[in-house]
Amino acid sequence: MKKRILSFFLAICLAMIPTTAMAAGNQGAVSRTAAEPENSHGAPAYGTKAATETKRALYEEIRRVTRALQPAVDAVAPLTASHNVKTDNYSDADAMGLIYETQGSGVILAMDQNAVYISTAAHCLKHENTEVEFADGTRCAGTVVYRNPAKDVGFIVVETEALTQRTLETISPAPGMSAQEAGKSQGDLLFAVSSSDGPNSLALPGILDQYSVEYPNNPQQDVLQFYSDISYGSSGGALYTPEGIWTGSVSGGDTYGICWAVPYGDIVAEFNSWLTMMAMQQAATAA
Repeated sequence: MKKRILSFFLAICLAMIPTTAMAAGNQGAVSRTAAEPENSHGAPAYGTKAATETKRALYEEIRRVTRALQPAVDAVAPLTASHNVKTDNYSDADAMGLIYETQGSGVILAMDQNAVYISTAAHCLKHENTEVEFADGTRCAGTVVYRNPAKDVGFIVVETEALTQRTLETISPAPGMSAQEAGKSQGDLLFAVSSSDGPNSLALPGILDQYSVEYPNNPQQDVLQFYSDISYGSSGGALYTPEGIWTGSVSGGDTYGICWAVPYGDIVAEFNSWLTMMAMQQAATAA
């Protein structure tokens, strides 16, 4: 009951804020991907001091409410542990011997006898090499098989023959559907799993705002909007309902607690598109 009351209270407070996420963006707010440090662009520059103070007040309210909801998330997050992975994408050494690395989060979308298919954010997959860490601590090389920056969706494949039977028994695909299909509405509790420091290293409360809004990072894309205190490394991680339903994957946020996730349905559509493309290529090769 407590989490429902707090969620409802936050929803009312947010409804009273006159500047929406998109309005703030149009006034010069700097959005970021969740794989970037929160201070990588500095503080957003709003048109007036009052507007900035309003956003800061919103952020403090988000932090207050999500802190109160943390115990509820801590109780249910372990139920999703088998689905979540850490992704480590890194370059070959350059002429100076430097290696560039992006650490993010991921979620197991599907498994079959040949491979484990992992969904993450496309912006976490910029380099040549990828390593995946599973819930039991097993680390294994993965192959980036699909990357669509326009949707911020990417897929990694890990061959099952590279994993022990123990690991295969430990991990499982996340059950998923849209937040609307899952019966969630504005003000309801969600939580994001960050695995940047290791699988399931952090589970952070979030509050559902809207099923679909125009994405400030890509005006051609619609994303789920929620409120949370997510941080660096959350990108690609699953956004779950308290029942453990995967509703989308974290893509970005502004510096005042307004966050965005690629909806689950869009991720599945991209996965099916990739499977179709692979089937066509195999058919052409067989012919």
